[in-house]
Parts: sequence; structure tokens; C-alpha cells
Amino acid sequence: MKKLMWMSCCVAAGLMSVSAVMASVPSRVTDDTAIYQNLSEIRVQRQKALNFDSDIARLSLLEGRYREKKLSQLRGPSERIAKQKYRYSGAVARK
Repeated sequence: MKKLMWMSCCVAAGLMSVSAVMASVPSRVTDDTAIYQNLSEIRVQRQKALNFDSDIARLSLLEGRYREKKLSQLRGPSERIAKQKYRYSGAVARK
């Protein structure tokens, strides 16, 4: 009775794994570039000239307000750790 139950569980697990594997494989594979080849036919009028210099300047001015305090607190310990010399503490096998 136990062997029959184990065998039925293994068969059920096998069928579930095969169905999961087959579900993850697409039935039809297409080339994505073929879908987007005709995009040059789309005509859109330009609304205005793109200029990001003013946005970058404004964000640079605002950057100081949002500087995180944690980064300045980590500067001291990280410099102290960086100044320490590296010492290998493991045993070296000599021949």
C-alpha cells in the first residue's frame, strides 16, 4: 500500500513539474526587431526644443538640501579603515 502511495505521489510530482516546465517555454518564438521595424512610419510633431541644462542646474542647486546625514557620519570610520594596513592572519603553508 505504501509503495503504491509513493509511486502515485512521484507520478503526480512528475506530471506537475513537466507541466510547469512546458508552461514556461513559449510556443511561438518571434523576433522582437521585426515587430518594431515599421516605427519610422510614425510621424509626431515636435512640441518644443529639448534642453536639459536648466533642469540639471536646478537639480544641482537642490542637491545640497537632500544630502544624507548618514554618509557624512560614515566618512570618518571609512577613512580610518582605509588607512589600516592589510595583515593576513591565516597560516601560510611552507614547503
